[in-house]
Amino acid sequence: MVIDQTMSDFDQMQYQAKAVSELTIIIQTKKIPNALLFLGNENTGKKDAAFFFAKGCNCLSKKEFACNNCKSCRKINAKTHPDILCVNLQQGKKIISISQIREMGLTISSKPNEAKFRMVMIPNADLMNTQAQNALLKRLEEPPEKTFFILIATKISFLLPTIISRCRVIRFKPLTDRLIEQYLINEFKIDKQMAYIASKTADSDVKKAMMYLNLNPDNENFIWMKRRKWLLNTLADILKTDTSDCISKGLMLSQKLSADPDLVHDDIAIMKTFFRDLIIFGFHRKKIVNLDFYDVFTDIGQRIEAKKMSEWIKELYETEKRLTSNSTLRLTLDRFFLKIVIHKGKLIYD
Repeated sequence: MVIDQTMSDFDQMQYQAKAVSELTIIIQTKKIPNALLFLGNENTGKKDAAFFFAKGCNCLSKKEFACNNCKSCRKINAKTHPDILCVNLQQGKKIISISQIREMGLTISSKPNEAKFRMVMIPNADLMNTQAQNALLKRLEEPPEKTFFILIATKISFLLPTIISRCRVIRFKPLTDRLIEQYLINEFKIDKQMAYIASKTADSDVKKAMMYLNLNPDNENFIWMKRRKWLLNTLADILKTDTSDCISKGLMLSQKLSADPDLVHDDIAIMKTFFRDLIIFGFHRKKIVNLDFYDVFTDIGQRIEAKKMSEWIKELYETEKRLTSNSTLRLTLDRFFLKIVIHKGKLIYD
């Protein structure tokens, strides 16, 4: 069983051996928890692991579990099993609402159709709002017979402590940047420097790294490399500009970024590498992510105090947190770029 086949030459089952082993033991001992929380970065096999667990709990084979050949396993693989339920984030929505949890509650109020154990999976569980989490909590406290929940999340801090306390937590470790970089080079013959930059920017997400390099056919219209260069050059220009003009340039960039809300999280990822590189450059120049902007960091490093750089990256993480909590995009970005101006003050060489 391979949990995630994104990387064809990569054995995800072996890489996630600890998580897979823990799930296997649960199945073998037949001590199925009311709820499990699969925690880890995007694209580390959490969703497919949930289907593996559901197959293991319901497999009809007497010789092995999750056989992939019995009637139950085939239905789960085909996503046609009536007792394998999924509460997905609805298209165009940023949160999982209480109405979705209530609808799920009505569905599971009756007995399972044919499963030994019914699974309710909630991908993006950390995107449930507080009302939805409180509604789910009631189900976790008194789950229907022969029903278990699997919550999938990347940010545990967004879940209520009462939700977490009622789940058995299974952790999935992230892919390393180096592993993703080598995969991009070996599988797609990507230039070494660009493979390095994409893998570092993608934050251990191989699918995102592939999207950045236009290797994903579903994102063929998204030219990330061009947008990245534009954004890095614009940020550098803002930092090298006199304070009086810096404000207008910052607000103009905020306006442009807000015009593409679907790309804002990828833009934040680029900005993270930029401000991180500003800090790293003074200590380990060869360790920066954006190696093709070496001269730019040399110039800025001579102008800006290190203390101010640290304040900027703190503000950027606060901005990301605000955006995730559904704050207004334009106002949040305006706030960030104004904060840069406040911390920037007068350039050393003004």
